[in-house]
Amino acid sequence: MHAGAIAALLLTTAAPTRADWALPPGTAADLGGGTVSLGCTDVAVNGGSLALGASGALLAARDVSASAGASLSLNGGRVELAGQWTWANPTHASGGQVLRTASPGCLLAGPAGPIPLGGSAVAPVPVPMLGPWTLALLTPAVLALATRRRRKPAQH
Repeated sequence: MHAGAIAALLLTTAAPTRADWALPPGTAADLGGGTVSLGCTDVAVNGGSLALGASGALLAARDVSASAGASLSLNGGRVELAGQWTWANPTHASGGQVLRTASPGCLLAGPAGPIPLGGSAVAPVPVPMLGPWTLALLTPAVLALATRRRRKPAQH
């Protein structure tokens, strides 16, 4: 089987995978002054608590959300996300901030810059995902472009 056909087969049959970070009720994560890079995954604080210390950072998140009973204490740290900030409760910023910024593989879903904490957050912007059929249709076009040879200039 040709290598291009194998690549096309793998692209069309591969299911997208995700590894989100969830904090259920009763759990706590305290990063202190450490840094965690999430590689464009979601963070869901579903009743648990998340604390950052001075210079602590939660980076490269896609969407960050919390349900009732969740707690976030920034304490001088920062959260960087590319997608949506949906927080049900007040956030204890204490000198910290939440920023919307692009990260590798994670496009912006809203205006870049600081996100207001509290009830005045920007309304969510839906971002469509590429489904398996879209990838299946795009794969032959990408393979055709990749295997296309450059034309040699005509000799005069």
